[in-house]
Amino acid sequence: MKVLQKNSLYIILFAIVCFLLLYYGTIFFGQNKESAPQIQNGVLDLSNWDFDKSGPVKLDGPWELYWGTLLEPGQAAVPTGIFPILSYWSGSLNHTTLQAKGMATYKLHVKVKPSPSMVYGIRVVNIQMSSALYVNGLKLGGSGTPGPSRSEYSPENKPYIAYFPLEGDTADIMIHAANYDFIQGGVASSLYFGSVGQINRIDKLSTGIGIALEVSILLLGIYHLGTYVTRKKEKGFLYFGIYCISSAVSFAGLGDKPLMQIFDGFPFALIHKIQGISMNTSILALTLFIKHVCSEQIPRWLVKSVLTVYGVYSVYFILVPFRVYSYTTFVMSALQIVIYFIIIWLLSAAYMRGNYGSFSKRSLLILILAFCALLICILDASLYLLRIVPKNFLFDFCAMSFVLFISFMLASRFSEAYQTIEKMTRKLSENDRLKDEFLINTTHEFQTPLNGIINISQSLLEGAAGDVNEKQKENLSTIVAVSQRLSTLVRDILDLERIKRNEIHLQTSAVDVKVLISIIMDMFNYLISGKKISLIQDIPDNLPPVRADENRLWQVVYNVVGNAVKFTEQGAVTVSARYRNGHVEISVEDTGIGIPPHRQQRIAESFDRADRQAYGGMGLGLSISGKLVQLMGGELRLDWSEEGRGSRFLFHLPAAGPFRLQREGNTASFRLTPSAAGEAEPETTGRKFTILAVDDEPSNLQVLSVLFAGEAYRMLKTTSPQEALQLLQTSGAIDLVLLDVMMPNLSGYEVCREIRRQYTLFDLPIVMLTASNTPSEVAAGFEAGANDFIIKPFNSWEVRARVNTLLQLKQSVQDALASEMAFLQSQIKPHFLFNSLNAILSFCRTDSARAEQLISHLSVYLRRCFDIPGTEAFVTLESELQLVQAYVEIEKARFEERLTVVYDIDPGLLQTRLLPLTIQPLVENAIRHGIMKKENGGIVRLTVKAAAGLARVEVWDNGVGIPGGKLAALTEKNHARETGGVGLPNIHRRLINWLGNGLQIESAEQEWTKVSFDTK
Repeated sequence: MKVLQKNSLYIILFAIVCFLLLYYGTIFFGQNKESAPQIQNGVLDLSNWDFDKSGPVKLDGPWELYWGTLLEPGQAAVPTGIFPILSYWSGSLNHTTLQAKGMATYKLHVKVKPSPSMVYGIRVVNIQMSSALYVNGLKLGGSGTPGPSRSEYSPENKPYIAYFPLEGDTADIMIHAANYDFIQGGVASSLYFGSVGQINRIDKLSTGIGIALEVSILLLGIYHLGTYVTRKKEKGFLYFGIYCISSAVSFAGLGDKPLMQIFDGFPFALIHKIQGISMNTSILALTLFIKHVCSEQIPRWLVKSVLTVYGVYSVYFILVPFRVYSYTTFVMSALQIVIYFIIIWLLSAAYMRGNYGSFSKRSLLILILAFCALLICILDASLYLLRIVPKNFLFDFCAMSFVLFISFMLASRFSEAYQTIEKMTRKLSENDRLKDEFLINTTHEFQTPLNGIINISQSLLEGAAGDVNEKQKENLSTIVAVSQRLSTLVRDILDLERIKRNEIHLQTSAVDVKVLISIIMDMFNYLISGKKISLIQDIPDNLPPVRADENRLWQVVYNVVGNAVKFTEQGAVTVSARYRNGHVEISVEDTGIGIPPHRQQRIAESFDRADRQAYGGMGLGLSISGKLVQLMGGELRLDWSEEGRGSRFLFHLPAAGPFRLQREGNTASFRLTPSAAGEAEPETTGRKFTILAVDDEPSNLQVLSVLFAGEAYRMLKTTSPQEALQLLQTSGAIDLVLLDVMMPNLSGYEVCREIRRQYTLFDLPIVMLTASNTPSEVAAGFEAGANDFIIKPFNSWEVRARVNTLLQLKQSVQDALASEMAFLQSQIKPHFLFNSLNAILSFCRTDSARAEQLISHLSVYLRRCFDIPGTEAFVTLESELQLVQAYVEIEKARFEERLTVVYDIDPGLLQTRLLPLTIQPLVENAIRHGIMKKENGGIVRLTVKAAAGLARVEVWDNGVGIPGGKLAALTEKNHARETGGVGLPNIHRRLINWLGNGLQIESAEQEWTKVSFDTK
């Protein structure tokens, strides 16, 4: 079997040679004699021939030839001789020289069975190069104009049919023929004689076969050109497509010459030029095809030689007239035979050596068979033109076989390539699956250590392990930044894999775009501190919500805005939104570096960074965002970008249908759930804490109600952020707020900041409810004043645990404050009361009105000291000043002119909240330890003014001052123990716990002292 496979080419070539020998041997030696009557000396006797049964006859054979003359009908003349009609004009006839260029008259006498109703026909195909047909003296057809000289004749050589009836039993057929252009003259194809129907059938069959061949090749050419359009790298389809189309045009100028019938009326020379140019084009295209597909089997010198020869010949063909280039017809045909023979030999040698190149063994064998078919095609046509064979039967068959073989070879190569691609695709798919699994597993493994790196580095940066120098801060900041980028990359990779696997499950709802964008811009304002970028929002108040997944929409906007911020060094990033045709269109425009034009089409592809590698990142953000927007029924695209000027991205999402958010003008109203704003659930025994839950989604409020139904809590619920702020003012003591981040009109961050204007972290804990827990969002929430975060969907155990922890912490702080107040109240020394009463008694004897005033001041002083509720953390400035004034008046009664107190109070600050017993101890300290230690006393000045959004409290005296070495020790705890009073350390510590800043003390010994602090 292996031997047969190895020698299969030899066997096939041997079979082809045997077939050709058998075919042509049959034609020359084994062909039976024609059964039809034969022409004898210019006479054909068909009187016994039944046309209906036996069919038409060929008028091949010896005709009377009148060389050098065109006889007129009825003109008597002596024939030059008897001459086979299917012979070219050459040699001599009865001592008369015959030559290719000249004129002649053919005559044939045909005897038939008389039949008045019979109509006969004669089919003429190829008489070079002009002819006219006469029957019984009547001209019935012709092609061109035969004439005695070149100037009197016109060439054409187009097939035609003549029909005629016969009144008698004889048909005298006369043909005029003239040729002054072609290399050969005479009748080149058989003439058929028969009935009208028979001649028409022969004509249709012959013409149909030719047209079928040409149309088939033409369609194959168009098919291959179309294939090339879709596969531009495969130029073999282009060259072979051109070959097929040009060959079809060329073949249309041969045989029955449909080209002439299509372009009837065109000049003879132009038709032949078209046919010849098409032939040369097909050869050049075939040569280029060989060069492309057989570069490893066919030497370049051969290809170059063929291209050069036929290229020059094409130019020569175009420039010279038909009568000149016709001499080269047989030479170029012979050259074709030689070239194709060499190609077959080279391909066969390569096949036997196993040098298949880009072919498979089968494809190369098919190519060899194709060129064998082409060689036989050209050989058969040449033998026919040389009158060696009477008919070129193999021409049409082999021409079509060649085209089919090449098409099959290309299809086979394409199929083999497709199979290879399929194998590679399966392998790549498997590798891609393994890669995806590796990525997922690796990214999951990365998450924990990355979080550890970020947290540890952040704590070190904040000084958890001691002070760090500037260089260490810089290195730690770099570690945190790089780790956060890696963490973001891990999250993006996981999202990308989920999208690829269709594991993204969207929970669509009506989302307020204005609030969402406001939250994200707040976050970026926090993140880009130090960067020269302005973040601008241009979103109308009446913008409807969109139908989207809130968490995923947040991710999309965050990615697009983050992308704009990343590539903008200075300038502005503008986020705008508009409602158009049922969709909300959101645009993000920046003034950054822009995107190069050649990368703009690929900007949304995964891992594409648009030549901006210097800015870091893996190019996943926009790709993920685009896919998420598409999943939500929208589209993300680049609107415009210009290098050095910036970019603008647009995406649109469907506007929500009926939604809860109702807007009237520029004001938003909110439709509440049946548990209306401020409606409290029935209290049960043991409930002591009040929780305010604020969420625009009623179902979330219901979940929270269920979670705390069995606990000792009183629940207030509202879906409106504005209503929540009102409840804080009207509903008494609220212990904790559960606040949703995403709410209409006002975001959770904005509400949180508003609450923090009145309440500290300990006064009113705030827990943010959010669907996203990214580090940047958490950081922005804590920056706004949140105490904790709870991620949606809720976990009941986690919610209760976090709320309980914060409330217990608040209770602990309140208990500590109560203890602190009790301590402060206990610091009223008995000797102060004793001295005050003595002063009042002294005035009772001399000035009873003054004594009455002092008793009133003492009463105010004692009431202010003892009436401070143990659970109240703050008093008003007005209340604190009343305590100070009562104390000062009592001391003035004792020290008289030695004590002067000056007040400089801003009336607009009287309702400012501050810690109790902060100003009075400072005034007391200034009087007792500053002024009264000087013999002549002095002045105490109390100033309260607004400064940088805060109220600044300042107590100044011109007493003995404080030595420089004691200033630092005044705020230490031990100092309070030594003095036995409330002391400066107590006030200093309480101020730090509340505001983060304590007392500021300045003094010049023996001159003055100033103690100040800031309050909200």
